[in-house]
Formats: sequence, structure tokens, C-alpha cells
Amino acid sequence: MTGRFALDIETVSPSLDRYERPPDFRDPAHFELLAVGLAYEDADGEREAEMLYRETGSPEGELDLVDRTCDWIDDRPGDVCLTYGGERFDFVHLVGRAEAAASERPERAATYQRISSLLDEGLTHDDIQPSAQAEFGEYTSLEAACAEVGIEPAETRWADYEHGIDLDELRPPKYRGLAEVTNKDIPVLGERYLALADAGATETLTFRSLRELLDHYGREDIVHLFDLADERPFGG
Repeated sequence: MTGRFALDIETVSPSLDRYERPPDFRDPAHFELLAVGLAYEDADGEREAEMLYRETGSPEGELDLVDRTCDWIDDRPGDVCLTYGGERFDFVHLVGRAEAAASERPERAATYQRISSLLDEGLTHDDIQPSAQAEFGEYTSLEAACAEVGIEPAETRWADYEHGIDLDELRPPKYRGLAEVTNKDIPVLGERYLALADAGATETLTFRSLRELLDHYGREDIVHLFDLADERPFGG
């Protein structure tokens, strides 16, 4: 028996205004990769997790992140990859963004081919979202699905980190007052993170705090997928 993986991507949307809803969630033109959260459970049940980050805002930065994602998976024996919504988002944009970045850097076309082959042929994709939403409701989030089966992900509270960003000043009115970071906040925080990386400000308190926040948020999106998958069949 080999191990299994869990994967979740975090994205930014520099072509859109802050908190603007993308017109098409499957169109890579509205997204860029920020980070890839990866977890692994070996045959003995031992688990590890890591967040991999884009290091520059350039196309090379996206392609390097994709290559490092492939390396991470290739270094561990396993053929199943868990996601929550990956069929409609994570797998779509890992491939789509690699293709878009490679179109700007044709000499890096092998990276696009590598991730396409890995996700299409090297791994069996096990997306938990369809079965969770069939049982708990069409718009059931990962957090809500976990709660339904007694798993309690930890909230990431944006004011607990010294990043110097007041999200309530930037959020639309309906999101103001929320203590926790939401998926709609990640593009705002992520674009600030990449701007600091491009400026070489990786030793600043703001950058380090953003990294800690993104690490906590991203890990909570992947570390519970193994237990959630094992609760199936939901409602059974």
C-alpha cells in the first residue's frame, strides 16, 4: 500500500479589483498561483504538510512553483490525491496557470507538460466536494463539511498577525467585522506578499507575518482532508 496526497492552491487575482468576483471561476485569466498546500499520509498513517510559495510575481515565479509542486509529489510514493473542489478549481488552475505562464516563457513549456501529465496520468484525483455537497447541501464549504462530521478546523484570525493590514478598511461592507480570514481575503493578502517578495523585502516583519498567516490558513485547508475523506460515505 502506498501513501496518499492532499492538495489545495491559493491564488491571487491581479487583473481584478479587490474583492471583485471573478466572472468565470474556471478561467485561468482571472487567477494566478500564490501558493500550493501539500500534505502526505504514508502507508503507516504518518502525515506531513507543507506550504510552497511563489517567490516572484513573474511568470517564472509561477512555473517554479509548479515545478516544486511536482518535485514534492514525485519524492513520495503515492497515487491518490485528495482535494475539496479540485475538479473545478485546484487542478484546473494548476494546469491552466502553468499553460498561461509557459505561453509567456516558451522555453519553460516542459513545466506545463509535466504538471499536465502528473495530474492526468500520475495521480488518481479524489475530490471530496461532490459527495459532501450531495449529502450536506450544494454550497457546503470545506469548513462546513468538516463540522458536519465533527472535525474542527482552526480559524485564522487576521488581527493576530503583525502584517500591518487592516482588512476591515479594505473589505466590502458585508465582510467587515469578521475576525477570521476568508478565501476572499487571500488575494488581497497574497498580492501584498508578492509585492514585498518582488521588492526584496522578505526579512521585514510584514512579510514574515503574512507568511505565517498564509501558512496557518493554507495548512488548515489540507490537513483535515484525510480525516474528512475517511468519514465517507457521508450520512451512512
